[in-house]
Amino acid sequence: MTDECNPSEGEDHLSDELELITEACGHLPGSSQRRRCLDRLIRDIIKSGKLWKENTPYYPDALQQTWIYFANNLCEATTAKRPYDPETSRLTTWLNAYLRNRLLDFRLEEQRERAERSRRRIVSLQGVQDEETLNSIDKIEAVTDSFFYLQEILEWIEIDPNNELKSRHVRGKPQINCQVLLQRQCSSPQSLQELAKEFGCAASTLYDLLNNDCRHLLQQFCEDQGYQINIPGVYSNER
Repeated sequence: MTDECNPSEGEDHLSDELELITEACGHLPGSSQRRRCLDRLIRDIIKSGKLWKENTPYYPDALQQTWIYFANNLCEATTAKRPYDPETSRLTTWLNAYLRNRLLDFRLEEQRERAERSRRRIVSLQGVQDEETLNSIDKIEAVTDSFFYLQEILEWIEIDPNNELKSRHVRGKPQINCQVLLQRQCSSPQSLQELAKEFGCAASTLYDLLNNDCRHLLQQFCEDQGYQINIPGVYSNER
């Protein structure tokens, strides 16, 4: 059989494309003849430079999904509602629309994952309470669905623009302040007993700093930014 998937040079590119599509769809799905035509179409699409490109780590995965979509829906609607219609759009336009949607899916998933990581880091301020040894932990959780809110909170703690966080510290120990305490809790949450042992002070001292000063400053920042977040206090049940 003559390989009709190699149109002569000099023909109009659009005519080439339509001929290849017609030839591909004239062969059975999964046949070697159709695969050859699809491969030629893919090479021509890449060579045209009209396929959407962007420098993101998930672009190769989105592109691979696009070629699968292309093969499954060019002639028959296998995973799409309808197959490709050359009278509606150019082939690259059809593929670019799908490719951009897949890239958006990856981008949103990445943002959701980053938001979840930030949520676990930022809003697990820990307080302690116990009758004698202060060994029970009561978590303060401030949860927001906005990744951008969480990023701003983390940046505020890091920058401390008005030195409010640094200025609230354990008496006589300025190195043990709200900025340090919040940063430690956000990066790798530890119990106050563990932090107290590391800092060389009583766990009840850190409890007071966290529950009074740090919580108040964090709540005030959220309110100033217009965040709908309520950060409850840590209440001791000491008898």
